Amino acid sequence: MDLKQLLSQTSVKDDVTDSVKDELDNSVTGSKTNEKGDFTENKEVEPLEFGSDLEEMEQEEAQDDKEEDKEEILDPRFTLPWNKLEKGVKMNRLLIFIQSEKEDKELTEQQSKELKNLLFKACENGLFNKISDVEYDESKAEIKSIKNLEFNESSKKYKIKTGGTKNRSVSKSRSNIDRLTKKK
Repeated sequence: MDLKQLLSQTSVKDDVTDSVKDELDNSVTGSKTNEKGDFTENKEVEPLEFGSDLEEMEQEEAQDDKEEDKEEILDPRFTLPWNKLEKGVKMNRLLIFIQSEKEDKELTEQQSKELKNLLFKACENGLFNKISDVEYDESKAEIKSIKNLEFNESSKKYKIKTGGTKNRSVSKSRSNIDRLTKKK
């Protein structure tokens, strides 16, 4: 009795796999079965033509990808003037600047870390707060150059130029009595 059940179960599985195979074959030719199980013929499925249609589709996909990349890069928080950017956004732009400097000037990992520390400390101390301190391209959302940053070609080290402290003459306001006594 157990053997009969096993044989009947395997034949059901075979029927199921046969019906799945038939459906796959029919999907390629375009024929379908209706509710009764009868085949209904549809028009033949046209194969894709190689050439212009395929190339056009690939070009459209490439353009879509480029547009998506531009949308990601041109986040509105990056398109503000340099002095209006938040501190975290400035740090983010500095990291991208460091990466571009690393590629342009062929810096090592250690040198790029030193540059990162130098720029981050300068940003923390408020040396990059003015528009004139950093040349920032708002349309591309990238730093072109930093005014006070010097690069030594031979040692490949960066240095921040500080303007030093400006001496302001502090004049004391004189009272009327002081003015009268000095005139005499």
